[in-house]
Amino acid sequence: MRSDSELDADPRIDLAIERTLLAMERTQLAWVRTIIGMITAGIALDKGFAALHQARLLSGVAWEKNGHFGGLLLTIGGTSLMMLTTILYILRMRELNQLRGMKSKFPPPGVLISFFVCMIGALAIYFLTLPG
Repeated sequence: MRSDSELDADPRIDLAIERTLLAMERTQLAWVRTIIGMITAGIALDKGFAALHQARLLSGVAWEKNGHFGGLLLTIGGTSLMMLTTILYILRMRELNQLRGMKSKFPPPGVLISFFVCMIGALAIYFLTLPG
């Protein structure tokens, strides 16, 4: 909790912290939107390359026996990036809440959505690595 001298401080400081918190929330949700696109593109690339690779295998011009590299790389990269941005977001939110003198009991909605997207990415990676 804040002391009496901190309560008498300039209210513009609290407004600046609140604006920063809201800007960080918007930025995290923009990352979520971008990563969902990356994971979706990775799945689409994987399925497209798998069909193309199957045609190359049948014609005998395939270089390797696995056509999952491009889509899997994009999906793994997107999921890793989501984990990294979520960790950084949590650390920054914790610092700003300490500046405000508040302790948040619930995580912000951006964190819950980010964890959900990480789980979707992990499931996509798992299913893309299954044989056959």
